[in-house]
Amino acid sequence: MNRYSKAETIPVFDCTKFVGEDLTLRLNNRLCEYMDRSVKQGVKPSADKKGIQRMIRAGKLKLITANNGFVLDTFNYSYAALTPYADKILTEIGSAFQDSLKNTPLAGTKLLVTSMTRTHYTVSKLVRHNRTAVRKSPHLNGNSFDFSFSRFSSIRPLTTCETQYLQQLSASILYHFKKDCKIWATYERHEECLHVVARMGK
Repeated sequence: MNRYSKAETIPVFDCTKFVGEDLTLRLNNRLCEYMDRSVKQGVKPSADKKGIQRMIRAGKLKLITANNGFVLDTFNYSYAALTPYADKILTEIGSAFQDSLKNTPLAGTKLLVTSMTRTHYTVSKLVRHNRTAVRKSPHLNGNSFDFSFSRFSSIRPLTTCETQYLQQLSASILYHFKKDCKIWATYERHEECLHVVARMGK
């Protein structure tokens, strides 16, 4: 080492931090707990893509692109659009995830958003392929989004331990947002996804 150089301390990353915990058990909101409020806090459902486009032009929905801490998956049954408030919450969650990984070997890893706003048309298609899908869903109201629980965006292959760490980290972040009454959240085990609904007020 050059005598003029400064020693740099690199934090040790322990991917076993959450071993023995299953924080998804705390993400247990049921549809009946929040559906009525979700409807009131969101937009009216759109019949099809044209309805989504009208909502965007009117400023009731915002187009969403990849941001700090998250990227978008290929959407087959929804559109990358959310209410301005839901967009704010998604951005906050992504930033919290990104900040939690700073100065670790997992820095730069991102959450994968798999679903956002649906229309009556896309829901009718989805229920034929997904047994857990419901026709009355907050995804219709523009204030709901899902994260994959099994996949993350990373520049390198993840070890099993790292993946499990990221799973519990994401569940932990959502639980804190849930406690702060910013979201309702549910771990959908069959679909391996974290279902999130933006929440305004207690």
